[in-house]
Amino acid sequence: MTPYARTDMDNGRARQRRRFTNVPSHVSVTWRFTHSQYALFEGFLAYEINLGTDWFAVGLLNGMGVNQVQARFMDDPPYKSAISDSRAWFDVTATLEVKALPLPSRDEYDVLLTYVAADIAAMGDSLHRLIHESLPGPKRWD
Repeated sequence: MTPYARTDMDNGRARQRRRFTNVPSHVSVTWRFTHSQYALFEGFLAYEINLGTDWFAVGLLNGMGVNQVQARFMDDPPYKSAISDSRAWFDVTATLEVKALPLPSRDEYDVLLTYVAADIAAMGDSLHRLIHESLPGPKRWD
């Protein structure tokens, strides 16, 4: 389902508008499992999440770091696996439907637009020193 509606016009550009404010994301994932981890994964699918149809919590990496999100498997079968050439690993790939990936707040977004990562890190050090080392009195933030 797309988050927008598009209407082609007889003349000129098509019109487009947002339909929903919160739509699930589709995320491709790859896990590398040992034999025992793969057995645990198969059991988790069978006994905990109804062969991948139920929602579950998983840590996913995006621009905001690794965060716990609610996800479920999208495909049938829910995943594909391949054993490594050394036969020591299983590489498992899947597409997950994720309820909501974390996004930066508007203020964080504005800072990211303005400064590079090194500048942000330098500001954090200065702010930390001000609060934890320079401010006087018992209300210091320790």
